[in-house]
Amino acid sequence: MLTGIVIITLLVSALVPIVVHYLKGPRLGWGLALIPFLLFIYFIHLIPTIMHGGTIYSGFRWFPDLNINFSFYVDGLSLLFGLLITGIGIPIVIYSAPYLENHPHLTRYYGYLFLFMASMLGLVLANNLIVLFVFWELTSISSFLLIGLEHERPAARKAAVQALFVTVIGGLSLLASFILIGIVTHTYSVAQLLSQGNLLQNQPLFVPILLLMLIGAFTKSAQFPFHFWLPNAMEAPTPVSAYLHSATMVQVGIYLLARFHPLMSHNYWWFVILTTIGGITMLAGVLLAVRQTDMKLILAYTTITALGSLVFLLGSTHDLIIKAAVAFLLAHALYKATLFMAVGDIKHQTGTRDIGKVRGLHKAMPITFMAVLVASASMAGLPPLLGFYVKELVYGASLVAPLASHILTIIAVFSNMIMAMLAFLLVLRPFWGEQKPKRVREANVNMSVNALLLASLTLLLSIFPFVINHTVLSPAVSAILRRPLKTKLTLWHGFTPSLVLSLITLLGAIVLYLKRAEFRWILARFDSVYRHGPAWLYDRFMHYLLRVAEWQTEILQNGKLRLYLITTFATIALTLGDVLVRNHLIMVKQWGFSFSFLPLFLATWLLISAYMTIWVRSYLIGLVFLGLFGIGAALFFIVNAAPDVAMTQALIETLIVIIVVLNLYRQPPLPKIVDEKTYSRIINAVIALGIGFSVAVLLIAITQQPFDDFIGQYFITHSIPSGHGRNVVNVVLIDFRGFDTLGEIIVVAVAALGIYGLLKSRFRRSGP
Repeated sequence: MLTGIVIITLLVSALVPIVVHYLKGPRLGWGLALIPFLLFIYFIHLIPTIMHGGTIYSGFRWFPDLNINFSFYVDGLSLLFGLLITGIGIPIVIYSAPYLENHPHLTRYYGYLFLFMASMLGLVLANNLIVLFVFWELTSISSFLLIGLEHERPAARKAAVQALFVTVIGGLSLLASFILIGIVTHTYSVAQLLSQGNLLQNQPLFVPILLLMLIGAFTKSAQFPFHFWLPNAMEAPTPVSAYLHSATMVQVGIYLLARFHPLMSHNYWWFVILTTIGGITMLAGVLLAVRQTDMKLILAYTTITALGSLVFLLGSTHDLIIKAAVAFLLAHALYKATLFMAVGDIKHQTGTRDIGKVRGLHKAMPITFMAVLVASASMAGLPPLLGFYVKELVYGASLVAPLASHILTIIAVFSNMIMAMLAFLLVLRPFWGEQKPKRVREANVNMSVNALLLASLTLLLSIFPFVINHTVLSPAVSAILRRPLKTKLTLWHGFTPSLVLSLITLLGAIVLYLKRAEFRWILARFDSVYRHGPAWLYDRFMHYLLRVAEWQTEILQNGKLRLYLITTFATIALTLGDVLVRNHLIMVKQWGFSFSFLPLFLATWLLISAYMTIWVRSYLIGLVFLGLFGIGAALFFIVNAAPDVAMTQALIETLIVIIVVLNLYRQPPLPKIVDEKTYSRIINAVIALGIGFSVAVLLIAITQQPFDDFIGQYFITHSIPSGHGRNVVNVVLIDFRGFDTLGEIIVVAVAALGIYGLLKSRFRRSGP
C-alpha cells in the first residue's frame, strides 16, 4: 500500500496540470486539496498501529543484483513527517489558487508542487538508502522548479540555481555516504541498518561516512555555512515558502539526522559537530533576522534559527532533549507555515512586505491578525501555546544535559529571547498604530482562512496536548531512540528552573523590542563580517567558476576543426597508452611477425595511399588515394578470410569517393603538408604515430589473451535453426542483433534527412 501511495502521488503530479486546465476559481484549490486530504486520512488511520509499536512495510525488488529494493516503511518518525507533509499541504494547495489566480505559470506550479509532495513522501517513507537518495534529489529538483517559477526575473533564476547548486552538492556527499554504508554493512535497507545498533560506529570508514552524511543534512537544512540559500529562496511565491521553506523541505536534513541518530549519535564527533554547527546557526539566524525589514526574510532567518536549534538538540542522546526536538519540530512547522501565509495575505492586499510600511491592519484584516497573533505567540513561547511547552522542554533538557549544559542553556535563552522579540515585532508593527495604507481589506476567504486554520490547530493542540502525546510525539521519539518512551506535554510543571528561564526570556524579549533600534545599531557595526560571509564566498566561487568555464570553452570550442581533431585523437592516444601501461600490455609476449609477400605488399599499399592522401593538394587526387586505401583495406580483409567485411568495405569506399567527388570538385586546393609550420607537423605526427602504435599493440596484446569462443559457437550452432540462414555474419546482423542494425539504419536515415534539409534550404536561398 505504501508503495502504491508514493507511485500514485507521482502519477498525480503528472496529471495535475490537466486538471488545472479545466478547473478554475475557488473549485481549483478545494478540488486539488482532496489529494493531500486523502493522504492525510491514510496516515491518520495508521496511528493505532504505530502507537502500539508496530511498523508497516511495503515494496518490491528493483535492482536485486545491486541490493536495491523499491521499499518503504512507516514508523513513528516517518508517520510524523507524513502527517506534516500532507496536513500542511492541504491549506497550502487551497491557498495557492487565489494567491496565484492570474499567474501565467499556475498550471506548471501545481504540477511542481505535487511532484515535490510526492518526493517528500517517498523520502520520509523510504526503506532503502538508494531510494531515499533518489527522492532526496527529486526534492532538490522540484524545489528548483518552484523557486524559479517566475523565471522571467533574474533574481528568481539566481536563487533557484543557488538552491539547486548547494543542495545537490550535499546530495552527492550523501550518496557517497550511502555507498560507503552499503560497502561496510552489505545492505542498503534502512530498517536493517537501524537494527544493527553500533555496528557501523566500529568500522574504519565511520568518520568519512559521518562527515559526508552531515554535509548532506546541513546543505538541505540550511546550516552554517550553507544557510545563505534559504533567505535567497524567498524569491519563490509565498505558498512555496510556506510549504517548502518552513515545514517540509528544510526539515529533510533534520529527518536524516533523526533517522540515523541511533547509528551515529554515540560517537564523540556527532555531538561535537552537531552542537557546534547547530549553535552557530541558531545565533547567526536570529542576529541576521533582526537586521531585516522584509517580513518574509525575517521568517526565513528565524527558520534558520529553528533548524539550528533542532540540529543542536539532535546532537545529544538524552531522552528529554530528543523529546524537546520532536515537539519543537511539530510546533515550528505549524506556526511558521501560518506566519508565511499571513505575510502572503498582507503582501497580496497591501503590495508590500516591508514591516515599516504597514501599520494598523488589525481592523482591516481581522482574520489574518488572529492567525498572526496565535502563531507569533507560539513562536514567542507564550503560555498556553505549543511554543511554551516546547520552550519548557528545551530549557529542562539543557539543564540536565550531561555535556556542555551551561553553554546549551545560554545559547537557548539568548536565541529564544530574540525569537520572542521578533514575534512581538510581527504582531505589533503591522497590526497596531494608525492604519497605512488606508484602503486595505481582508484577503480572499480562501487565503485568509487557511492561515487561521493552522493557527486554530496550534491552539487546539495547545489546549488538548494529550491528543498528540501518545499518538504522534511518543512514537516519533521512540523511533529515534529505538526504545519505547512516553512523551507528555503539560502546561504546569510547578516553579522550576525552566519556568524561571522562560520568564527571563520574555522579559529580555520585551527589553530588546523596546531597545530594538539600539540593538540594530550594534549589529550594524558588524556589516563587514556579514558582507564577506558564506554568501560572498559563494558568489566569488561562482564568478571564478564561470571565468574558468569561459577560458576552457575558448580553448576547446574555438571553431577550428584541426584543433578539434587534435584534441580528440590526442585524448584517444593518451587513453590507449594509459591502458597499455597500467595493464602491462606494452610488453607483448609474442609479436608474431609474418614476412610473407602478400601482407607486406598490402601494408606498403596502405602506407603509400595514406601518405599520398595527406600530401597532395587536389581534392580529386586525394580522394583517389583515399579510395585506393579503402580498396587495399578490402584486400586485406580478403586475405584474412573476411569476404563479407571486404565487400562492405569496397562498396562503402566506392560510394564515398563518388559522393565526395560530386560535392567537392569546386573546392579550393588543399593546403600542402609542407606549407604547415614545423611544430604543427611534429604535433600531428606524434599524435598519429601514438594512436597507430597504441592501437596496434593493443590489438596484438588482445589477440594473445585467452579466448572464449562460446559466443561464436553459439551463433554458428543456432544460425540455421534460429535465423534460417547459412551466412552467420548476415544472420547475426539481421536476426541476433537486428535492433542494433535497425538503430544504425535509423542513424543513417536521419543523417540523410539532415543533408536533404541543408541542400533544400540552399536551393531556396539561391532560387529566384
